[in-house]
Amino acid sequence: MDRALELIKPYVGWPGVIGIYLVGSASRPFRDSLSDYDFEVVLEDAAYDEMPLEERHVFAIDKGPPRRVDHEFYLRPWSELVALESSPRDIDHYPFRHARILHDPQGRLKDLFPRLARLPEEVREERLKVHYLEAVFGLGRAVKCLHRGNEFETRLVLGQAGGALVKLLSIARGSWAPTLHWAGEELRLLGVPEDILRQVDELLSNPTREGCEAVSHALEAFLNDLGLDFHHDRMGLVRWAFLTEEGKRAFFTWGIR
Repeated sequence: MDRALELIKPYVGWPGVIGIYLVGSASRPFRDSLSDYDFEVVLEDAAYDEMPLEERHVFAIDKGPPRRVDHEFYLRPWSELVALESSPRDIDHYPFRHARILHDPQGRLKDLFPRLARLPEEVREERLKVHYLEAVFGLGRAVKCLHRGNEFETRLVLGQAGGALVKLLSIARGSWAPTLHWAGEELRLLGVPEDILRQVDELLSNPTREGCEAVSHALEAFLNDLGLDFHHDRMGLVRWAFLTEEGKRAFFTWGIR
């Protein structure tokens, strides 16, 4: 973190700065040579409003090779950060599970971040149902596409099913879902069995009916091992999703758009 602390020095003394933190892969144990430093600087609303647009997001390029972003600073107002607590988007919650607070003189970030990172149990229960149905429906549609000989559509459908699986596996482990470009690493850290990740990887690389069935069986076993049983009555889940106001609202909020 020595370099991160050095990079933030110009911002520490700015008027209205509440705190500075690091997110993204640079804050995680799998950081690699392509990772950049993603800093977010939180300002009092009045100070943010006075900030020119060109200073609200700045970045530095390492010309490489390979050419890449070395570090970037994104400024956000305090009111926007606080409002994330009620957001339904994973990207507004998951980073705060692991954000590295670098400057927080009043302790406001330390108090807020656990609330932003918490996955409410009522949200977990709804999303388990939504993403489970998305995943199993996606696997079933992929089998139909394979029977029709539609390789392009098969991969598109499996991509959606894979996204639903990432969300389901994360939510089942009590966490908001990570970004897809680090999904494997994050799911491993959440304790998702390597066998499931391997089977999903094989299916995405080489779509087959047997692969779809193997992933479906592995998913059922994973949920059973966690002591979950909501998926045992699949028809009841379908009726909940399509015939009740609660289910329709849940799919509108959490489902694939």
